[in-house]
Amino acid sequence: MPKIAAPTVAEHRAQVQARLVAAAEKIMRSGDSDQLTAGAVSSAAGIARNSIYRYVDSIDDLRALVVARHLPEWMTAVSSALEREATPQGRVTAWVEANLRQAAASGHAWLMDAVRSLPDSAAVSASADAAHADLREPLAAAWRDLLGHDAARSRLATAITFGIVETGFGQLDAGVPTDIVVAACCDAALGMMRSPSTAG
Repeated sequence: MPKIAAPTVAEHRAQVQARLVAAAEKIMRSGDSDQLTAGAVSSAAGIARNSIYRYVDSIDDLRALVVARHLPEWMTAVSSALEREATPQGRVTAWVEANLRQAAASGHAWLMDAVRSLPDSAAVSASADAAHADLREPLAAAWRDLLGHDAARSRLATAITFGIVETGFGQLDAGVPTDIVVAACCDAALGMMRSPSTAG
């Protein structure tokens, strides 16, 4: 058995996995996702490259663990904003604004990039997969309420709204002031609600 630096094997495993997650996050924050490799992560975490798969199933699994560690805090901020809105229109724009302001305040635009990059595979942890669904569902529910529960139109409207927010993330990364980005993206979402194709 390899030497462990913790009272139990389970604690040792948790400590090493935490180091791997921290190393992966540092690479992901750099904005160069191509650098997220087993070799880079294991080197940064200070373990042998051939040992990494004792602690994670894949690089996708490691990416999911990073997302799972941070997304709940993001979700809390979004949920709090939505709770203050009584109408589906208000919930859509609150969802847009909350995500953009959370990205601007926390520097977590990289995290949303990570969420979007998660593949639909067994390698993705259940917690990260659930967190991703939890982020999307309040927006989808608001659009279903707006569109008379028309499933196809609701899915499309949700996807387009995600696209609006993704564009906003890019503008925040480019240095555009937060208030300008928020106003433009909320206006775009409101424009969708006024469109004949999405009017309820």
